[in-house]
Amino acid sequence: MRSLLPFRAVRCLWAGGALVRAPSRPVSSGNLQLEELFASGGAMRSFLERLEKPRFQAPSWVQGPELAMATQRLREKERELQETEQLLEDENEDIRKLAENEIISCQKELTKLKQKIILLLIPSEETDENDLILELTAGVGGQEAMLFTSEMFDMYQRYATYKKWHFEVLEYFPSEIGGLRHASASIGGSEVYRHMKFEGGVHRVQRVPKTEKQGRMHTSTMTVAVLPQPSEINLVISPKDLRIETKRASGAGGQHVNTTDSAVRIVHLPTDWNQ
Repeated sequence: MRSLLPFRAVRCLWAGGALVRAPSRPVSSGNLQLEELFASGGAMRSFLERLEKPRFQAPSWVQGPELAMATQRLREKERELQETEQLLEDENEDIRKLAENEIISCQKELTKLKQKIILLLIPSEETDENDLILELTAGVGGQEAMLFTSEMFDMYQRYATYKKWHFEVLEYFPSEIGGLRHASASIGGSEVYRHMKFEGGVHRVQRVPKTEKQGRMHTSTMTVAVLPQPSEINLVISPKDLRIETKRASGAGGQHVNTTDSAVRIVHLPTDWNQ
């Protein structure tokens, strides 16, 4: 493997102004939506710049220190990418190839940093650490919708395997041609609900289905429900907050019937939950 030391040395010379720079090319992380969101002068950039000011009072749900570190790392990586892009104009072919590889690596890391910043800006919930129940149901589209539902279920199962989460199938009702009518699964692991909670809703696909013989485009839908599992709680009920009532049989039936508590009713008296 070819050493990157000469390349990094040349890049430092460009950064220091020892070599003449070519016109700067725009920084790109390869994702148009992220580019628009993090565009210079935009709302996201303005917020991140204000966040670094000492007197700026960030919202309570913002994870300040971690977000500041990610923002600083983003700025450093963008500066590194700009400096590397200058080397694409170098006369040495080896340096240009090294620069191309380095640019690809920088763009990937920039995308990860921007996605991390977005996640840090999402307000946290008490249920973010909880496990969840995932339910998928085929919608409009007949057999094609069921095939789409099956593909979505397989996707979530593979994603759980990738994230090293525990995935347990609870219900699975297949269709006649290999599709899926309805299925549910229990998923457990680190921050499962935080990563999956926005998957809930109606999903749509437009394509030529396997069941179509004339090549026409069809639209099919399926629904996803993401339900957080409640965490275990310790519930203590004081005996003085309970009223226990017993009932006995009346009328003919013998002495044993009239002396046996054949029905028991337990009533929890209203209490002050604020105490």
